[in-house]
Amino acid sequence: MKKKIAIYPFYKGLLPLLLEDGELHNYELTYAIVPKGWESFEEVEDKRKNLICDEESFYSEDLMSNIDVLLLCKPLFQVDKSIYSCITALAEEKGKHIIYVPELEPVFNHSGLEGWECLELESSCTTKSNELASIDVPVILIMGMGENCEKWDVQLKLCDSFRKEGYKISLISSNPLSRLMGYHTIPSCIDSTHLTFTQQVENINAFIKNIEQIESPDVIILGVPGGILKYSSAAPNGYGYLPFLVCNAVVPDITILSLYCGNYEETHLKEIKSTCLYRFGVNIDYYHISENVCLYNSEARQLEYYSVDHTYLAENISDFQADMLTFNSSNSDSREGVFKRIMRELQDNIPAI
Repeated sequence: MKKKIAIYPFYKGLLPLLLEDGELHNYELTYAIVPKGWESFEEVEDKRKNLICDEESFYSEDLMSNIDVLLLCKPLFQVDKSIYSCITALAEEKGKHIIYVPELEPVFNHSGLEGWECLELESSCTTKSNELASIDVPVILIMGMGENCEKWDVQLKLCDSFRKEGYKISLISSNPLSRLMGYHTIPSCIDSTHLTFTQQVENINAFIKNIEQIESPDVIILGVPGGILKYSSAAPNGYGYLPFLVCNAVVPDITILSLYCGNYEETHLKEIKSTCLYRFGVNIDYYHISENVCLYNSEARQLEYYSVDHTYLAENISDFQADMLTFNSSNSDSREGVFKRIMRELQDNIPAI
């Protein structure tokens, strides 16, 4: 029997959990809890919108009693950790299991306590081989300019599109929340401080090869954590280290780069393409334009993320839709046009599919 789960705080970046609720393994999404004054989600269709509730109603109607698990997430924008105090105290009082994303580990650090669980990355495969294994099925790589640029949404929708066409898909996701859907995540060795660069690359490669051998997929979709470039000297954005690791571990057949919202000129896209080719050894085939904007807050000395209206985004990408190189995951026409083109490219060029 599936456990009933509530998500807090619910925000736009978690819409895949709401819209893909049927894909949740072992869980039934019961409530998506939105703090007072946050987004309204007018674009969500009625049959899914009834799962969204405001935080005040969740308390006043004692809806905590209706769930088994509380999932705590970290929104795109900075929030005070005190927002979690009331709901976690109530969950503990009522004996509910609490799961939280790795980004909240500094806030809670409760993974060793009974009833608390951190949604960790998947364990690595260790290998003693000094040679990288050949991945013999098509690999679609999804990278991002930085964090919070909808890479996860692209991964899930690409999976769904391929599956509807009858293909068997293995997803190795950049988002630990994908484990709730029964998908793989990028292996934990990517964060290891005890492994050399070479060992990390070899273990990532062995992890992907192991999935290929066990699951025999038609296509592997690989989401890459982190961003490809530093934002500025004050916000290094990981210096592109994680994408560099993954790109050394596997040679993709198709690469999608997810960008922040903006009106990108063709010359700008070519510069980004050249950077990825020379820095990571991958050729960018398609660009996804997300609905998020990334800005540096000099006072708080941190990156902040904001969502834009979908209509504004559609106007900014319209010039590129004609050649099918650029798309947005919320725009079904541009999205499906690119996905079908990817399928045709793989069918024409790769015997395995």
